[in-house]
Amino acid sequence: MNRTFPRIRSLRPRLLASLVFAAAVGCSTEPRYLLDSDVPAPADALARATSDVERKSGELVRVKSVFATKVDDPSRRLGVIERAFTSSGWASAGVTATGSTAVCFFTKPGRRCQVRVVRNELDPAMSRISYHLVPSDAATDG
Repeated sequence: MNRTFPRIRSLRPRLLASLVFAAAVGCSTEPRYLLDSDVPAPADALARATSDVERKSGELVRVKSVFATKVDDPSRRLGVIERAFTSSGWASAGVTATGSTAVCFFTKPGRRCQVRVVRNELDPAMSRISYHLVPSDAATDG
């Protein structure tokens, strides 16, 4: 008879608990933020271009950023981004969408961010998400 089998059996609950804990900690996704700011970056997207970066008192107040990612449903993808923004203290103006595009404006005191999700009809894996953050007083400047 194998004498190590009872020893393994007694360790099984601890082993199982350790695996569950490691999976829960290892699989949780920390929210990502754009340029060390309070602007949530889209999960599973690669930043392709970022320009017009401006900070005021350490706070990001202006930026244009484009991310490349796969988008099958722009409204659903923007819904996930909307939850990330609102949990970071941004107010949502609500999502507007067509079949291939979804747009939402988010505001915080002194700032406004337009997020646009565009599905590439020919290849959804080549879709894009763009952010345009401006100071609130410049929001009407374009």
